[in-house]
Amino acid sequence: MLTVSKAPFSFVAPSAPRTIPALSPDQQSAVTHRGSPLVISGGPGTGKTTVLIEAALSRIAQGQNPDSILLLTFGRERASELRDAIALRTTKTMFEPLARTFHSLAFSIIKMKAKDDPEPILLSGPEQESYIKELLQGDIADGYKEWPEDLHAALTTNGFARELRDLILRASERGIGPDDLEKLGTSEGEKYWAAAAKFWKRYLNSMVMREISATDAKLRIDPSELVSRAAIHLHNNPDVLSALRARFTTIMVDEFQESDPAQRALLAMLTGSDVIIAADADSAVGRFRGADPDGLSAALDPYRVKEIVLNTGFRNSSSIFDVGLSFAKNMKGSQTTRKRSCGNENKGQVQVHRFRSGAEEAAFIAHQFRSAHLREGISYSNMAVILRSPGIQASSLRRAFSQVGIPVASELQALAGNPAIAPFLLLARVALKQQPLNFDTAERLLMSEFGGADSISLRRIRRALIAARPDGDDRTGTQLLIAALDSGELFIEGATEIVRVHELLEKARAVARNKKATADELLWAIWDNAVTSDGAKLASTWRNQALRPGVRGAAADRDLDAMMQLFESAARYSERFPLSGPGAFIAEIATEDIAGDVITAKGVRPDFVEILTVHSAKGREWDLVAIAGLQEGSWPNLKQRSSLLGAERLVERKRNPDIARDQLDVIAASGLLQDEERLFHVALTRAKQSLFVTAVQRDDEEPSAFFESVEVLVKKIDEALEPVLTEVPRPITAPALVAELRSQLDGEHAKEAASLLSAMAAEGIYLADPANWIGSVPLSTDAPVIDPDLEVVVSPSGAESFVECGVKWFLQNNGGTDGDSTAQVLGSAIHAFAAKIVQEPGTSKQDLIANLESSWKLIDSESGWVSASHLENAVTMLEKFVSYHNESKREVVDAEIRFDVKLGRARIRGSVDRLEVEADGSLFIIDFKTGGTAISLKDAKENLQLASYQVGIAEGGFAQGNVSAGAELVYLGTSTAGATLRPQHVIDVEATKEKLNEIADGMGAATFFATVNKRCKGCPVRKSCPVQNDGRTVIEQ
Repeated sequence: MLTVSKAPFSFVAPSAPRTIPALSPDQQSAVTHRGSPLVISGGPGTGKTTVLIEAALSRIAQGQNPDSILLLTFGRERASELRDAIALRTTKTMFEPLARTFHSLAFSIIKMKAKDDPEPILLSGPEQESYIKELLQGDIADGYKEWPEDLHAALTTNGFARELRDLILRASERGIGPDDLEKLGTSEGEKYWAAAAKFWKRYLNSMVMREISATDAKLRIDPSELVSRAAIHLHNNPDVLSALRARFTTIMVDEFQESDPAQRALLAMLTGSDVIIAADADSAVGRFRGADPDGLSAALDPYRVKEIVLNTGFRNSSSIFDVGLSFAKNMKGSQTTRKRSCGNENKGQVQVHRFRSGAEEAAFIAHQFRSAHLREGISYSNMAVILRSPGIQASSLRRAFSQVGIPVASELQALAGNPAIAPFLLLARVALKQQPLNFDTAERLLMSEFGGADSISLRRIRRALIAARPDGDDRTGTQLLIAALDSGELFIEGATEIVRVHELLEKARAVARNKKATADELLWAIWDNAVTSDGAKLASTWRNQALRPGVRGAAADRDLDAMMQLFESAARYSERFPLSGPGAFIAEIATEDIAGDVITAKGVRPDFVEILTVHSAKGREWDLVAIAGLQEGSWPNLKQRSSLLGAERLVERKRNPDIARDQLDVIAASGLLQDEERLFHVALTRAKQSLFVTAVQRDDEEPSAFFESVEVLVKKIDEALEPVLTEVPRPITAPALVAELRSQLDGEHAKEAASLLSAMAAEGIYLADPANWIGSVPLSTDAPVIDPDLEVVVSPSGAESFVECGVKWFLQNNGGTDGDSTAQVLGSAIHAFAAKIVQEPGTSKQDLIANLESSWKLIDSESGWVSASHLENAVTMLEKFVSYHNESKREVVDAEIRFDVKLGRARIRGSVDRLEVEADGSLFIIDFKTGGTAISLKDAKENLQLASYQVGIAEGGFAQGNVSAGAELVYLGTSTAGATLRPQHVIDVEATKEKLNEIADGMGAATFFATVNKRCKGCPVRKSCPVQNDGRTVIEQ
């Protein structure tokens, strides 16, 4: 039944005015408290952060200097939100950031100079991991001497570098140095800690050497040691400590459960009598950093002069509140914060859904968000999708949102993996000679915004280059294209794509050749000189697009954001390592696996839906939240972290000094599950009005226990019942509506559908106008492709292809080929070598193999074991050919011989690989094949390509005679020891001539027929074929 929704739509989301919150008695008591330390405990949404903000404002209103208040939290964005919340409600001037992270505070402390301390520079997490990888590569080059033999294979992996970084971080946070770690390794029986400790020493020494070589007198600080260095700095400089304690008379800490031992120690040094600590044990999500409920209780004891428990939840609607609280009550422990009640009168909604695939899951979420935006007026910035970790799910969601016009902001991608940034880094790597200019690289550059090409234009350029190449130039179209891109020498018109990329590459090369150039200068040369296909500067185009509304504007805004982030990273790297040159930064950024900071996260966000991890969602709230990807093995993710080097065992050992070593892994595993439960609890409590919990249900993928626990709570169903899969509604987009209405045109609601389509077309919706439907527009012509009075040129291989499938032949003959693949280039090379041994007598097998190896880079420009394997196969083909040649009993006349004969309307024109003569003077034709599969003996007898060659002999196409002795296919690429032969004996010439003329008529006709055959699966034009699902829209739309 076709239905049209009457629900109201709001195209401009209303903005709520900023209001002063009404405080509960407990909250008010916390705000007015003075004179002694105070601990505020409360579950999610009970107003802990609100109390801290109001407490700060209360003190400022009573005349306290805002710069004497320090509010510590976790995450720069969270700190920014707290600063804004306070600044917007007071007129007092602040000269210092009121809200900071622990790391920001520690960095400021270190910058408070005592005597002649050098100015500090903080390395980012990605920079640190990349530098660790660089040092590990040095260890590998030195023969692994510093590492146990059973770790040698692991050293080359990204995972090992990350484990090593984790171990260093966890040790530093607990005040453990390299020497201490080595001793612990001996006493605890940890066989890898000694080697890790020695690496840590090399790492620290290397950092010192970098500081010396930088010649800028700056102290480069590893993030793992930042907080502990600040504490040491205060210990060594009592006057600095005294100044800070005098300045910060009030200190408040939000999310204290996320603090690690080093941060707690730094806080203890600074606090006086006016300190407020807000915490929630059920929201501690970083157990491996010391943020566990057990350790939290002991850490809070010094501040428990007074404790206030907030037991009323205000954020979540009652439905969401009940689900979150029910889940929390099943977690380990008996926190007082679980005795809370809901103070939100709005019922809201919680929905739980299973889907057949991740694509359906993403499409459903996109539909719900789009619907809420249009029907309820909820802005996209008040919606979020929370994932356990980034990956395929995030990509599926971005695609689904893009398809329905929802702008997305995602912080789950490392800089090098950003599609907008990739061409800039690629061109920089080519300019620096870090990346070979092979076909893959050339194609990516030409098809980027720099070149503006597509596969069809590249094919056209390659063909034009081949047609225009001088005599004696045997290079393929791909080789000519690469040479033109590299040198700029073009002998054809209309290849502006190559010109643009070449000119940009030359400007980048000019900067790269300057020994004093920096990474940001190289990237700026590319950014500032890049132009689009219409001649406009790429920078201007992006800026103009970013100012436009809608999906394209949002995408351009994200691209500019990523570009700014790239320039910031490059400038920061140049500042830290002034003598490193641009190559070091480009190489580092290309290997980074950690997502850096996104600039839009630091200020006011535009109207984007956010896709983020649960760690990034902590402390934040939205009207509508979807928790996606609740799959078994993914969430909860119970895979042991840092299990090889034992970072978690180090944490547990410091927490539990008296427990036997074999129990540490058990404790860590148990703690891991508790961590996952708290993560999910945090995710469940982020939504204010609507919560969607989703997972995929199929044979190889099951929803997790977390999903099923919520499903039981919401749907009140028996877990043993057969699961119900949710059908995805039609997307709320014009194309989807038009598609649904068109599907109704042949049904009982045809009139209503036609009326709606007509109304939409009248309103200017392009897709609703039948004149624009694919397949409904009249044919431009129904005339034959070749005039019936004209001859048709038929090649022997083309005749075989036409018989197999007329549509495939027609499309490929008119531009529908990929061309110049490695296999095709290799085939051409083998044929050329086969001709060489005939045309240049005395050529040996060794000569052919040497020629093949010396020219291999032109055939396969890649490197590595795959390319080496291809070369090995090619050598085997040559060896089979030479054996076949030496064993032949017939006289070889020539190779690569062309012929041209007229058969009525058909003109047969082609080239034979090799022509041989029998003892009686009859001619025998050889056709070499480099494919891996030979046709059957029966099929060879009827092979039309060989038959066409024999017709060529009979019709006088060869000066050597007109009597055929037969033909033969010689397969060199099969798995047999020698060449595989498929002979064809003398044929019926007249029957073959008749068939070739029929084929000529078909090739010149107005209609071409698609034929299903065994090659359909790998057909390059499958997506345009009307008999395949991939291409059925050609006739059905």
